[in-house]
Amino acid sequence: MRVNIASMAVAVRTARWPLRLATLLTVAVALALTAGAVWATHLGARDQSRRLLKERTAEISLVLTQAIDAIPTSLQELGAVLDATDGDVPAFESAAQQQANASPTPITIAWLRQDSAGGYRVIAEAGAGDLRIGQVISDERVQTLDAAMATAAIVPTPVIGKDRLLGFALGSPAAPVGTVLYRQSTLGPAVAPPRAAGTAPFSELNVALYAARTADKASVLTSTTRDLPLPGEVHDDLLTVGNAKWLLTVSARSPLVGRLTADSPWIVLGIGVLGSLLVGFVVETVARRRDAAIALYEVEHHVAESLQRALLPTLPDLPGLQLAARYLASGAGQQVGGDWFDAFPVAGGRCGLVVGDVIGHDVAAASAMSQIRALLRGYAVDGDSPAAVLTRLERIIDELQLTQLVTVFYGLLEPPAADGSRALRYSNAGHVPPVLRRPDGTVEPLAGGASVVIGAPIPAEYAESEVRLPLGSTLALFTDGLVEVPGGSLTQGLDRVSQTVANLGEEPPEALCDDLLREVSLRSLRDDVALLVVRVLATSARSNVSGAPTSHASS
Repeated sequence: MRVNIASMAVAVRTARWPLRLATLLTVAVALALTAGAVWATHLGARDQSRRLLKERTAEISLVLTQAIDAIPTSLQELGAVLDATDGDVPAFESAAQQQANASPTPITIAWLRQDSAGGYRVIAEAGAGDLRIGQVISDERVQTLDAAMATAAIVPTPVIGKDRLLGFALGSPAAPVGTVLYRQSTLGPAVAPPRAAGTAPFSELNVALYAARTADKASVLTSTTRDLPLPGEVHDDLLTVGNAKWLLTVSARSPLVGRLTADSPWIVLGIGVLGSLLVGFVVETVARRRDAAIALYEVEHHVAESLQRALLPTLPDLPGLQLAARYLASGAGQQVGGDWFDAFPVAGGRCGLVVGDVIGHDVAAASAMSQIRALLRGYAVDGDSPAAVLTRLERIIDELQLTQLVTVFYGLLEPPAADGSRALRYSNAGHVPPVLRRPDGTVEPLAGGASVVIGAPIPAEYAESEVRLPLGSTLALFTDGLVEVPGGSLTQGLDRVSQTVANLGEEPPEALCDDLLREVSLRSLRDDVALLVVRVLATSARSNVSGAPTSHASS
């Protein structure tokens, strides 16, 4: 037995299991939750970034709109000068020069009249000198100037030539009838950020402005980057410039929500993955510890069963008797108990039959049971009456303080009479009464000879009764674990056992033991079960003894 237990213990320590399905499912659920959290965080950060980008675009749009709105205002001021001076060229040029000098970028301001030969002739000019008095404009700017003659709104030109010229024309009523006020600037390279590009609201953004409704590189007016169209998340806005629409596109150089918020999905992903692995590790560890504990309990239960079998007797081969016994443990692990049965020869051809129960369900109870069983055998071997044996047993238990309470049924079976029947003298110290089935099928509990349990704090005189067992009688002795049912009474349990013995009492004792325990094995035991079945045979018959009592643990 020691080798077997050691092997089992080694198996528990060295077992290696693959990952359990519960662990994999837990990790999968945790990763799914992580994916959901990552996606929700991503959507939150994206929506916040889009909202901030929209706000920054609105700020830039406002700045550019204010700058564009200043152009028609300045041209209207020059028109007012012409109206006040009745078209005086020097007065116009003086006022225009002042505006040109005040401009942060080089500009040319001119007063144009529609020429009879086609195009527009320069009447007066000031500023950068891109136009000269008397010069006739006949290129693609004519279309813009014609449009200005037909509308009161300012009309911008497209981006013109390799120098990237941009002009604004304003006709009547600001200019005298048949004339146009014209302002022109050289844009230069496409990537020419505004002077405020290093300050708010430009500092965090890439900005591109197109003199068209679409992001056409040929129409770009200004941009803070050469990478056009702008990469990444872009917000568009259309600016109204006179009778035209210009496209403003804006993207963020760096996350507007802050680096931490922008990286929050990755942070959540990292935390979620680590958390999932940690949860899986915990689940797997707990499962392995549980399995190891279960395996250890099985080892301990094996030890307990082995101990119980070692403490229980091997039934003897007694002439004229057929014996069978069972022991059923109620718990797992080291839940050995104090229940026992015994059958042994007594002087004068008699036989002692015992079933008892020491209070408790542990190794101490089992140890006390083994001592009490040995003491009872020692007191009974000389053939003393059952009452005398229990009296002596009660005294030694009290003196040695072996245990608190013990219930015992002890019967002394006399040698066969002439008709083969045998007298049974018995004494019962607080134990459940055995059940006797006579050959005619009648069943009765042996309720006589009842006394208090051994160890009760009151003086006890153990009574004694006698009953005769005809040939073919069957006697079933058992502990209370066989008749105790959760929610049921002890009387109901005794009735159930009596009915089983009545119906099946003619079966061999081995089969009857199995029948009595069949119903018990289907429920959870509250106490151990010790069972001894005795069949009275003719004296010449050999007993069919079960060599070693079967010991089971409840599931």
